[in-house]
Amino acid sequence: MADKQNEAKKKKKKKTRNKTRDFFTDYYKTNREYDKENRQRQEAEGGSPKGLKNLNPMEKACVVVIVLGLIGIVIKYIIL
Repeated sequence: MADKQNEAKKKKKKKTRNKTRDFFTDYYKTNREYDKENRQRQEAEGGSPKGLKNLNPMEKACVVVIVLGLIGIVIKYIIL
């Protein structure tokens, strides 16, 4: 009986993977490399990247949604 308990302890548990975290970290690393290359290219051309001008359309859409959400929260809880 003690042998069965020892064997059960020796079995390794299957390591679970967090696929969502892997997706976002890969997305973050890829965008960081792309942004770094883009900034280097812009600096080599003589321009300097400024603020929201350096965002792609998806990121601009996210910023717009966040701003609209904040405006909605302000209207709902402060004004009304």
